[in-house]
This record gives sequence, structure tokens and C-alpha cells, in this order.
Amino acid sequence: MSTTAPTDPRSLARALASNARQAYALAVAGALGAVIGLFSYAELIRPFDGLRQADALWWARNLMAGAALGGSIGFFLNAVDPLRDGAPLKLARTTTWGAIAGAAGGMVGLVLGELVLGGLRGGPIGRSVAWAILGLGIGLSQGLADRSRQRLIYGLIGGGLGGLVGGFLFEVLREGLGNRYDLSQGLGVAILGAGLGLFLALVEQVLRRAWVMVLNGRQEGRSYLLATRLARLGLDERAEVGLFGDATVARQHAEIERRGEGYVLRNLDEKGRTRLNGRPVSGEQRLSDGDRIELGRTALVFRSRS
Repeated sequence: MSTTAPTDPRSLARALASNARQAYALAVAGALGAVIGLFSYAELIRPFDGLRQADALWWARNLMAGAALGGSIGFFLNAVDPLRDGAPLKLARTTTWGAIAGAAGGMVGLVLGELVLGGLRGGPIGRSVAWAILGLGIGLSQGLADRSRQRLIYGLIGGGLGGLVGGFLFEVLREGLGNRYDLSQGLGVAILGAGLGLFLALVEQVLRRAWVMVLNGRQEGRSYLLATRLARLGLDERAEVGLFGDATVARQHAEIERRGEGYVLRNLDEKGRTRLNGRPVSGEQRLSDGDRIELGRTALVFRSRS
């Protein structure tokens, strides 16, 4: 029987606060990555100013620019959760994969986006579509870095929406600022990065099927998406649900497996310090929305949507 009712005002307030913090953190990280990427972008394209699509170096210019922008945004977006968890090894691994995937997606997205922009002859619609394509490419970094099909889909949707909004606002700002291309570009790219981060968070929160939220301790309020078939919980930084700051949590403490349309919890701790709704877990225990999971002194709530 569930011990945490979905309609409990305190649970609802805690969930809303957690969602808002995650969306804010990803928006700031995306904007910061975009600004830093823009600086590299400007330095890379300066020697190639005036090139047209027919010029051979035009492709090199846009590939390098896309790599700089996408790699920087991918790096910062994938740094948010490990920094929040205080997990340096995970930080190094996810940011490396995020930067590589983001750079690759940025290269493809920027080249395709520029081709579309030229075909549509600019304007708000052309810029919006072009940047949406760029956002799709960069959004791929989230799913590829986590090797998760769910995050791949969320990244595509969030990236496309973020790019669409960023591109439209870029054109609005450019016209409003009297064609100050440099200033409008800076603001537009910052909005692109913030939009990518914001929409990635919002899309995940709206579409996610199952997740756990930490109820106490150093990571109180932290939500973990259960995006893979098997999610490990414990102190191990390679775990999908890394729980830190509690010495009573084992490195491999428990695991949650997606089984058909539902989820089951298994204890892996030799001392048996895994409890579900106050009772020790032996073998497999099927999970229901609102179930309280205790690992040592750390408590989590399991949430799912049918």
C-alpha cells in the first residue's frame, strides 16, 4: 500500500520545487554553455567571413562553429546533475560524452540549419526552423551521453523547441535593435541555450514515465529519471541513482527493474538495509506510485504514471 499519496500537499510542493530547481539549473547551464560556445564560434568564423554556400571553406566554417557551440552546450548541460550530486568521476564521464555528442550534433545541425535558412531566405520563420534543426542536433547529446532511448527522445523534442524559440527571438531582437547583429546574436544564442536547457527539463517532467525523488539528506529534492530497463541505486558513481552523503548506503545497495508495464525493487545490500514502506525487502517487491523506499538512512519516493 502506498504511504505517500500523490495528492498530499507537502509531496506536491516538494515535487514542484524539485522540478523548478531542475528547470532553472538546466536553463542557466544551457545559456552559459551557449555564451562560451559563441565566443569560440566568433573566433572560428572570423577568418571565413563573407563565404557563401558554394565556397568549399563554407562547410569547414560551419562544421567548426557547430562543434564549438554544440560541444559547449552539451558539456554544460551534462554537468548539472553530477555537480549537484558531488560526483566527480560521473562529472568527468558525462561531460566528456556530452561534449562529444553535442559537438557532433552541433556540426550536423548547424550545416543543415544554414542550408534551410538560405533556402527560406532568412526571416523569423527561416531562422526559427534553422535553429530548431540546430537544437535537434544538440539535444541528441542528452540521450547519447546517458545511452538512454527515453532521454534521446526528450532531447530531440526539447532541443527542437528550444531552437525554435531561440531562432524566433533572435530575429525579433535583431529587428528591434536596429539590425545590431552582434548584440542580437549574443542574446539570441543565450536564449537558444537557455531554451534548450529549459525545454529539456520541461519535456522530461511532462513525459517521464517513472522516477524516484530523494526525501532527505544531502540530495533532498533530487529526482532521478528511471530511463533504462535496470537502474542501480547506491554510492557507486556509475549507478543510475547515485546516493551520496550517507555512510549506511552501500555502493550497490538496490536496483529497480522495468518489468513489462511495471517496476520491481530488489535488495543488493548484504546487511539487508533496504525497506519498502517500512518493511524489509526480500527477493523482488513490486512498486506502486507513492511507495517509500529506504536505503540505510536515505528515503526516496517512487513515482510512476500509468
